This record gives sequence, C-alpha cells and structure tokens, in this order.
Amino acid sequence: MDTTATGLELLHDLALRALREGPEPPAESLDWNEDYAYTLGVQAYIWGFPWLYLAQLRWFWTSPAGQALAQAQGLSLPHAPINRFFNSSVLASPATQTGGSPNVDTLYSTAWLDLSGGPIVLSVPAVPDRYYTMEMACMDADNFAYVGTRSTGTAPGNYLIAGPGWNGAVPPDVLDILPRSRTPSVFVLGRTGVNNTSQADLAAAIAVQQGYQLRPLSSYPAMPPAHPTHTQVPLGIDNSNPLGTWLTMNQAMTENPPGVPPGIGQSQLLALFATIGIGPNQDLERQSQATRRGLWRAAKKGYELLNEMTKGRGKTVKGWQYPPRDYGEAGQNQDYITRAALQALAGIVANDPVEAVYLNTAVDSDGQGLTRAAGARYVVTFSKNRFPPYDANMHGFWSVTLYDNTYNLVPDSTHYSINSYDAEYQARDSESGMTIFIQQEEPTGLQPGQYWLQSPPADFFMILRVYIPGPEVSNTQTWEPPAVKKSELE
Repeated sequence: MDTTATGLELLHDLALRALREGPEPPAESLDWNEDYAYTLGVQAYIWGFPWLYLAQLRWFWTSPAGQALAQAQGLSLPHAPINRFFNSSVLASPATQTGGSPNVDTLYSTAWLDLSGGPIVLSVPAVPDRYYTMEMACMDADNFAYVGTRSTGTAPGNYLIAGPGWNGAVPPDVLDILPRSRTPSVFVLGRTGVNNTSQADLAAAIAVQQGYQLRPLSSYPAMPPAHPTHTQVPLGIDNSNPLGTWLTMNQAMTENPPGVPPGIGQSQLLALFATIGIGPNQDLERQSQATRRGLWRAAKKGYELLNEMTKGRGKTVKGWQYPPRDYGEAGQNQDYITRAALQALAGIVANDPVEAVYLNTAVDSDGQGLTRAAGARYVVTFSKNRFPPYDANMHGFWSVTLYDNTYNLVPDSTHYSINSYDAEYQARDSESGMTIFIQQEEPTGLQPGQYWLQSPPADFFMILRVYIPGPEVSNTQTWEPPAVKKSELE
C-alpha cells in the first residue's frame, strides 16, 4: 500500500515504546536460555510481525479508543467500524506532509472485516471509465483475493468474502468465486483511479467510491446499522508491559491462526517458536525470566532489522529497483522477511505484481544519489515503444512521482507527478517519445513531449508505478526503465 496520512512510523513507535522505555526483566544465570530465546526470537519476530502490526492498525482504525489515542498523538488515520468502508475523498498532495510515499493516482477505500460471525458481501458498482481494485489480505499481510477491472471486470457485482472452511448457500445474485480467506480478520484496500486533475473527474471517482458496500450475508441485502464489534486491544502500547509486543502477537495469532488451509502448512514453525512461548495459545507468563529477557532483546533487534530491510530488496535495472517477484504473497512462498519488512512495515499490504508493480530509484546513471546539491539537473527519456507496458483494455496506466527524503511530495510544488492516463501528458516528441526534466526551476522552451518534475532542495527519489502491467514487468522483469541521467538544460 502507498500510505497517505497514516503516520506509520509514529504508529509503530507507539507499540515499541514499551520495549525501549520499559524495565528489562531481571537477569538470571540461565545465559544459554536467554541467548536461545534471543536468537530464535528474532526469527519469530520476523515471522509473526504482520499479526502484531495489523492488530495494532486494526485497533487504531476501528475502535473509538484507538481513534482517540491517534488524535492525541497527532496522527490522521482512516477510521470506520468493523465491516464498514472508510473512503478518502482527497488525493495526496504536497500539503499532506505525513510520509509514506503516497500515490496521487487513486483514492483509497479501506475496511477491516470480521468473518468469525459469517461471510460478508462486497458490492461494487459499474466502473466503465477508470481503474479500480479491491485488494483483500489476511492477517498475515498476504493477499488472497481481488475484485476490480483486472480480476472481475467493469460490471457491477456482489461478491462473497468468506473465512476459512466456510460452506453454505448464497443468494443467486451473490457470486461465490473468491478464494477463502485464511484468517477470520481481513483487510480490504480499495483504489479508485483519478484520471486527471479536474474537479469533475475527482467527483466521478468519489461517486464510484459511494457505490462500494459491505453487508453481512446473514442480513443481505439489508444493511444493518453500524455497531461496535470486538477488536483486540494491542498490549504493545502499554508502557507498563515491556513484553506487550509478544503478547499482542500471540493474541492475534490465537484469533487468526497461521497455517490454516488453503494457506501453506506452518506446523513445524509453530512447534519451534512455541518452545519460547510465541504463537497461538501460548502463555509468556510460563516462560522463564531468562527467556523473557531474550525476547525483550529480540523484539528490539527484529524491528531494527525490518527497518533496515525496508530500504529495498529485488532486481536492479539501470538504477531502478524491481520488487521481489513474490511481492503480495511472500509469506505463502515462505519469504517471511519480505512479508514482514516490505509488505507489512513498509506498506501494510502490497499488490500482487499482476495488479501493479512499483519500481523506485534514488540514483542516477552513474550510481550517484539524486540530489539538488550544486544545482544538479536530470533527465529521463522514454523512447518510442519503450514506455512501460500495461493493459489499456483494463484501464491500466503508469505514473512517475517524485518524493523528497522524508517520503513526502515536494512541498509547495505543482509538478510532482506525471500520469499516462491524464490528457495533459499525451503529447509526444517527433520521435514518438517523451522526455522528463527533473530540476528545481522550470525549464524554458519546453517542446511537445517534454515535461517537468520539480526537485526539492535536497536529496530525493522517484517511484514508477505500472498498473495492470504487461508480463515483461509483472513476471519476467525484462522491461528496462530508462536511466536517470544528468542534464544540462537550463
């Protein structure tokens, strides 16, 4: 997810404050026990991090207490009751300085579902004129289903979202075609494309959002009144409990067990981590002081490791970095470090490559960091037939967006993104190509097919997003983006 107004780093700092400030468990003579818990605990933290993080986010985004705490901390977060959509009607802009490298291509809709009481019916309107998608992820931050222009088409529809092992009758107008969730808790992330910067198109996108509905199958087609539902309170924000991180993780796994079909088996990992009290139905109070001391250290080290990992991992082509090929479902491929660091910590969830691929770069063609220092200027040239491949029949498109080193859009700028869907960027040069100049001052004498992105007075990076990409991007990763070269244009 490209996050807007979520304050993710601050949010997770709240959860780990107990680990940084709380007293360490008293020392014991069982040094081997502590070291064993520490070394195994780092791996358990990486493996279990999505349950910890998503449990925290769910509480902040759905409960009145979570909303109040977020506001007290100065965080602007989405908020809606369980089984209800929160729709953002505002695109990210330079005025929204909350980090998260937000996209400016789509409006977000988010929802947290509880399938423990039965399936939920997702209803979507006809969306014939723009890209949209509903990404659905389990509590492990791995995707399990999609609804949208690529996966289900542009027609209106009602889709059943059911938990593990559910079988039952559905009304004739409800499609039971989505894979079952592996966990009772589900995160839904909707994206509705905004084709251009006009107020009319923004209003059209908002109108699409208003057609998204979530209704329990038990009352369908009626919409019952919203009412508070149980949401696990994450213990990791309690400063009096330095092991709250692990208690939260254990509770979330008890509610949403790992390894439930149709997910991959986890029995061996569950048995291994249970030896230090981590996993569903585990009780840390039964562990020795030495084990708990090791886990205290492991949570700190695990989080540091994940933060380092968020800087990237994947194939690099001409300075641009592709995400790992298992992105979006890394855990189902036993790639737990990618699941924890890149899917969960860096974005809560991540699109499957067939839906969207985000390439990023922070270096020029000489391998030097992108910067405004010494008046540096850059140019990116897309030659004919070398534009990012995507499926236009499914309303796919691409965009290039520039960010400063605080993961924000360039303050006070009006030239921070180029979108292939927007009529403003359809002109091409005499060779049917496009040139993008990247510098702080607007270039003079721009010709058709030449455009400008405004760099900040500091270091920066760019993200190239390709929605519904061709297989050269989503699968083989053989498409080569153009290098960022130094420019002499004034």
